[in-house]
Order: sequence, then C-alpha cells, then structure tokens
Amino acid sequence: MFNKGVMKHEISTSGSTSCLVSNVIVCRDGKSPFWVGQWRDGRGRRVRRSTKVPVRGGVYRGERLTAGQAERRALMVAWDMAREVEEEWSAYDNTSVRKLFDMMLAGKLGRVSVATYENARTDYRQFCGWLGRRAQEPCRLVTRADIKEWVAARRGEVRAKTVLKGLGAIRAAFAWAVDAEMVGKNPCDGVRVPTDTKGEKVVHEAFTEAEVKLLMEKLPDEWGSAVRCCIGTHGQRLGDVLNLRWDAFDWGARVVRLVTGKTGRALAQPMQGWFYEWARGRFEEAQARGGEGAVWVHPRLRRCSNPSYEFTQLVRMHGIGLVGENAGGRRRTWHSKTFHSLRATVATLLQASGVSQGMAMELVGHESAAVHAAYIRPTGEQLREAAGRLPEF
Repeated sequence: MFNKGVMKHEISTSGSTSCLVSNVIVCRDGKSPFWVGQWRDGRGRRVRRSTKVPVRGGVYRGERLTAGQAERRALMVAWDMAREVEEEWSAYDNTSVRKLFDMMLAGKLGRVSVATYENARTDYRQFCGWLGRRAQEPCRLVTRADIKEWVAARRGEVRAKTVLKGLGAIRAAFAWAVDAEMVGKNPCDGVRVPTDTKGEKVVHEAFTEAEVKLLMEKLPDEWGSAVRCCIGTHGQRLGDVLNLRWDAFDWGARVVRLVTGKTGRALAQPMQGWFYEWARGRFEEAQARGGEGAVWVHPRLRRCSNPSYEFTQLVRMHGIGLVGENAGGRRRTWHSKTFHSLRATVATLLQASGVSQGMAMELVGHESAAVHAAYIRPTGEQLREAAGRLPEF
C-alpha cells in the first residue's frame, strides 16, 4: 500500500469543540480494487473509507474513467466523505465530560450540604482523571464499555460501596444530559458493581452508652459538642450536625428545626431536658463571644476538609472500636465505629427502649422500614439483657 494524491483541507466548524478534518488523501489497498480515502477526523483519529472508484479506471456511476481520471475522482469523493463526517460531527452537542460535570456541580451549589457537594466533586474529578484527555471530548462519546472499564479499575482500588457512590454521581450527571438532549442514552444504565469479597467487608457497630459519654467528655470541644448534637437530634448525619445554625434552635418550643442535606426532609426534633439545658448554655456563651460562633454551632468543623476521618482517628486514639486491615489497592484500614455509628446508636436505643418502629423512624428521619431495620445494631450487653428475659429451662 502506498499514498498518492495528497490534498489537505481545513473545514471550519461552529460549536464548543474545534473539529478540523485534515490530510485528505487516497491510497491503494492490496486487498481492494478501489481507491481508499484516508483523513484525520476532529478527534485526531485516522479514518479510512473505500471510495468505490476503481484504481485502474473503469466505469464509476455510469461514467467511464481512465486510471488518471479515476485517481482524481477518488480524491474528490474522499474529500466529500470527509466533509460529511465533519458536518455530522458539528450537528451534535459537543459539551465535554468535564463541562457536563461542572454544570452539575453548579446546579448542586447551595442546594445540597457541603459534604454532599464535595463528595460529588471528588467523584467527578476521579472519573475525569481516569478518562485523561478524553475528559475534554464530548460527553456523548462516553460508552457503556467505558463505564464498565472504569468500574473494574476502580474496584481494584476501593470497596464496592465507594464505587457505587461514584457511579451514582456519574449516572445522575448523564441522566441530566439525556434530559437536556446532550446524549442519546445514559452509558451507566445496566452497569453493575462487583460486590465486596469476604476480606473486604467492613463491620460497622453502634456505640455503647458508656462510649458515647466518654466521647462527650474526652473529645476536643467542638467534637464533643457534635456528638451531643447528634444524639440530641436523634442521630442526624455528620453533614447536618456540622451545618447546624443557632437559629435552628427554637427555645420556646424546645425543638431543633432542620432540613436534612441528603433527603431534603424537614424535621422538628424535640429536645430532651439534658440537651436543652446544655444547648441553651452553649448558645448564651457563643452569643457573648460573638464572631462566627454566634451563627454556627460548629464553625471550625464546618471548614474541616475531612471531618469524618478526623473523628475516626480521635475515636481510635481513645481505644474505641475495632480496626480492620487494608484489603489492597487504595483502601484505608477501616474502623468499626464512625460518626455515622451514632445514628445506629440512637436507632438501637430507641428499639431497646420499646419505642414503636414508626415513632423511631420519625425521630431518626428514616422513610423506609428496611433502611431503619439495618440501623438496629444491638451491643453484646443488650443482647445478653434480652436473652436474660427468656424463661429458664
């Protein structure tokens, strides 16, 4: 095979991506009797198409051509085919993957909690890092095979739950792109994440009452306050606790009014006596000092880059909970008791106290009985107490 009749064309386009078809040539192919057109498309990839013009000349579309005429005609046909490819490219929305994610983050800003926003930004950044230069290409070019390959690569680094979280963020972005008619279909649809192996599974436990009291007393000031607020608002999530404002406390009605960042559910949490007295005293001290602390209950922790990790390290330092081993990849060693374990602590204590499931779900903020049941994690002491109620044989 050799190249002949080299002709270069630059075709200007409109749109978000510059797409120039260049180096249009025709060449012979030993396996074909026709001239083959060759050029580079807007992505820089080489494209080869048969012109159906005979190399040695002959009849082409009812016209008899000599060998020289056939070569010139083949070059014209190749140029027309390249132009059609360019026009087809320009007809599509060429919003890049990175631009799509930026638009998603802009839509989330101010509408979700800081933690949720940061998690989404981390997931998008990780996926763009995996794509490399392709992150600047149109999002419509991402295929289901790409998503499967990313899932497989990611599962080699982190546990299934982390991959599922990232896949959920990417799926939501492409679902929005489908609605906006940027892409024809969601490449994440039908993609499954392999489950954790036995060695990867993480054991999560609830804190005991003694451990909760120890945390309140021994942790640094704002962390001790965060634990009290979590228990006092019946197990609200870390992001919601750290974003608590003093104006959420209705001292007259003795309730804390908040909207959860994850589900957007409005809650009015009744304050128990101990929590009311503690919170009122802390509020008055904060107002006297003034500054940022007069507005936010936990001003420093709101600025913490990774509060969940910081809390887990403090818990580990006090010898609470079990430490698991690293299962390879980029996985950190896991800890059996995190801040989210306080949510399980409240759900478990409500269950052990005989509070009905419906009432407990309202307090904790669960909308599904199945999800609420998953948070019931009795301690060994509670199980022994329950077993002690059985008759002796």
